[in-house]
Amino acid sequence: MQKNKADFASLEGLLQESLTKQHKSKVKGREGRYGVIYTRVSSKEQAENNGSLETQLKNCKEYATRTGIVVKEYFGGIYESAKSDGRKEFQRMLAYVKKDKDITFIIVWNYERFSRTGASAMTLSQSLRGEGIHIKSITEELDTSTASGRMMENFHHIKNFWDNDTKSERTKNMTREVMLKGYWPYMAPIGYQNLMPKHRACNHQYVITEEGKLIKKAFQWKAEGRMSNKAIIDKLALRGMKLSDKYFRWLLSNVFYAGYVTGRLVDHKLIKGHHPPLIDMETFLRANEMLKDARNVGIAKVPVQEALPLKVFAKEEVSLSPLTGYTKKGYWYYKARAIGVGVNIRATELNAKFEEMLKGFEYQKGYYKTLKALLIQKLRKRFEETISETTALKKRFTEVSELREYLEERFILGEIKEALYQKYDAKYSAKLDQIKGEIAKSGFESSNLEMAVEKMLSLAQNLSVLWASSSFVEKQRLQSLVFPEGILYNSKIRAVRTTCVNELFACIPPLIRDTGEKKKGDLVKNRPFPDLVASPRIERGPRASETLILSIVLRGRLSG
Repeated sequence: MQKNKADFASLEGLLQESLTKQHKSKVKGREGRYGVIYTRVSSKEQAENNGSLETQLKNCKEYATRTGIVVKEYFGGIYESAKSDGRKEFQRMLAYVKKDKDITFIIVWNYERFSRTGASAMTLSQSLRGEGIHIKSITEELDTSTASGRMMENFHHIKNFWDNDTKSERTKNMTREVMLKGYWPYMAPIGYQNLMPKHRACNHQYVITEEGKLIKKAFQWKAEGRMSNKAIIDKLALRGMKLSDKYFRWLLSNVFYAGYVTGRLVDHKLIKGHHPPLIDMETFLRANEMLKDARNVGIAKVPVQEALPLKVFAKEEVSLSPLTGYTKKGYWYYKARAIGVGVNIRATELNAKFEEMLKGFEYQKGYYKTLKALLIQKLRKRFEETISETTALKKRFTEVSELREYLEERFILGEIKEALYQKYDAKYSAKLDQIKGEIAKSGFESSNLEMAVEKMLSLAQNLSVLWASSSFVEKQRLQSLVFPEGILYNSKIRAVRTTCVNELFACIPPLIRDTGEKKKGDLVKNRPFPDLVASPRIERGPRASETLILSIVLRGRLSG
């Protein structure tokens, strides 16, 4: 009997040992007192100004020392919102503690620093406990090895989520009230600068920037209905403002520029804003009306119909309604979109009229060298001021760069203090950025001049043939290059004309006429060069020539 009791006790001991080993295997063998510290704040301003991160770290270290936890690594120390557990530093910390089998504790200031995701935080805490890792909040100490401790931890997670949700709802309500009063509580859109960005929305002060002035021009160009989206975007790019087609459309549809605020929080109501409008509502509405047809104007948006290259590019002369197309009994026709406008012309007929229009800019091969010399001579004179301005800017850029390098050298040698170095380095950096912006706005490099003239003359020599033999897309590129604002069709006299010709192409007919009448001799030296602006139809503007020269260079894929 005694033997049986001894055997039973022995078996009981073995069973207990086995169960203990099984339990230890479930918690991945984590038995030590090693941990990590995770600190965070919600915003950049908190990270930079209120010292909370330092306070959290200091108290977490003291807690670890007091409780005998050896800290192996530190995480966080930055601003990360706890609304989501997808935080970069937070995820790095989780990956570390799961990989290092010595870690048994994650030390935080409070559970709010750990997570504010509610049910997700509860699930994550449970998963970590299953691996033998416990969260230690130094301001809300709980024993999560007990049911009551785990319940209280879950309570904190739910409470933090509720608090976050309540704040979010309160913020939305306050923002809605601010917007209903006509104030914009968010970041100023491109084209505006908020002089009081860290103040309440009712104290914001908006001014229109240089980019805003360009956006205003874009609205006006679009409202006129004579330029495609691409043409406007190209113009803006040459003035230093690069936009995608999608972003361009967003800009022109943003009612903020017309002096109003709206949004989902106010059920998309249109509310008169307190900021200065960029354009009037009439221009805004007109531009957006044209924007609806912009898919017709933008080359990339026009359905490819090889028989209708002039679709939308051509407009009815009186109503300015873009011509669209249709097919009937195997023939393609152009027609006007506007109601009551009687335009209905077979596509082959209008295309042929356009080809004849292009022939007016062609020249004989023997004129090439003379035209090239005359054009380059006149254009260099025309752009003399622009070239001189750009050269001066580049010289100034070099001078400021050298000053900045000298400043840095003196700082490295210890001849000036860091505060003084930082002050003047920032000053020179700002100056360099300003000069670079001015160089970009000039939009012209003299080195492009000869290349542009050669390309233009190459295109013009057989312009009508080149257009007729090109693909649909290349036709549209070429016709937009020669006539930036399209063509007009008069159904009464069945004729086509244009209000705008690329200046470089427009100068060819008068040059040929003058050189043809000239006797033998040095045309460049002995003959006064005719004015490039030979017709009111030629595109005008302070930088029209620079824009068109560069447009030819950039569209270099068009070859004769």
